[in-house]
Amino acid sequence: MSIVQHIDVTLEQELRQGPLHGVHAEVAFETPNSDWVARRSGLCVNLFLHSVEEEVTQRQTGDSTVVDENGVVIGYRRPTRYFRLGYALTVWAQNPRDEHSLLGTLLEWCVATEKLAPYRDPAAGPLVLKLRDTPEGSEPLSVKLWSSLGTPPRPVLDLLVTVPVVRPPTTVESEPVKGVTLRAQRLDPPVVPEEPPARAPRPAGARRPRRNVEEIV
Repeated sequence: MSIVQHIDVTLEQELRQGPLHGVHAEVAFETPNSDWVARRSGLCVNLFLHSVEEEVTQRQTGDSTVVDENGVVIGYRRPTRYFRLGYALTVWAQNPRDEHSLLGTLLEWCVATEKLAPYRDPAAGPLVLKLRDTPEGSEPLSVKLWSSLGTPPRPVLDLLVTVPVVRPPTTVESEPVKGVTLRAQRLDPPVVPEEPPARAPRPAGARRPRRNVEEIV
């Protein structure tokens, strides 16, 4: 199951166990365009996935080492990355009163619910759920969504689900060092040449020995 499928299934389970408990309503993930609206019948809660973007404010750098039971480095773990999935949550019913009633219940659930079940690795943390803040002066999602789909406008809850994505660790390419072998070899001491015996000093006043000088004529 992919990450998006996991979030779809988690959202549907949380809705049916929470605000939709005991309510006979369909949960759909289709694009609410004019064709879908024409085919729709009965009470329906639609979760249209309209955006996937990285949460750059939580991006981290630097790898951490992974060691085995002997303390040997066997790889490196890369930082977790976080992504936000935007869902346009809408309610479709036969009359506006039923839509408003269920929409209010869903709004309370979105405000009260902050965390969902974690994705795959519990150590990475849970899924974080919140409503997107629309900056002042910017165009709300409802205007952009319905104008692009050609559907009559209706209230939209812009639901954000932040999911931590754990990247697999990298392994050490070379074989880790398991031991060190030391080898010793006996070396003979170097041969130092003997110095000639020192001559005894001449007594004071003694004459130098005369050398035989052969006269050459």
